[in-house]
Amino acid sequence: MTLGELREEVWNALARFGLALHPTPPHGHHPNFLGARRAAERLLKTPEFQGARRVLAGMDAVLKPLREEALRQGKELLLPHPDRPGEFLLLKDLDPRKLKRVREAYRFGVRVALEEAPPDLVLIGAVAVDEEGGWVGKGYGFPQSWLRVEAPFATLAHPVMVYPRLPVPPERRVDLIATPQRLLRLG
Repeated sequence: MTLGELREEVWNALARFGLALHPTPPHGHHPNFLGARRAAERLLKTPEFQGARRVLAGMDAVLKPLREEALRQGKELLLPHPDRPGEFLLLKDLDPRKLKRVREAYRFGVRVALEEAPPDLVLIGAVAVDEEGGWVGKGYGFPQSWLRVEAPFATLAHPVMVYPRLPVPPERRVDLIATPQRLLRLG
């Protein structure tokens, strides 16, 4: 199996069983899925999220509840610039209701280098993960393969996205995987 075939397998399963939420179809995305809010609530209770002062989060729809809660709790939020790969925006003291579309983050954020504002936690979308912490993304965009930070990586996944062991080499490792039913703590 190739990375592309694995992605197609997951996207097709989510679509076929009616598990994908907006944006649909899930193909080409880190999918939003039925139960994602419950998975997010599970992740919000972790010491990693609770103790983080600065959170780096992807712009995927599935991560919206986590981004909003980070801002509600007064955490600093780092987002990848929507149009400039490798650039990041720092948002702080922002009412999450003002950020209606995540692509508008440049209106509220200040450009920063990750070295100047290192995150305490990184939130990323996923296409597939495994119970050993392996992660496969959508194949482009955030998080780029070069992204290296000294912070735990966390993601949300529907059970159909979770494999005992990925049938391909993982693109990166994650430390926390929250599903609607459970939290996997790895690493």
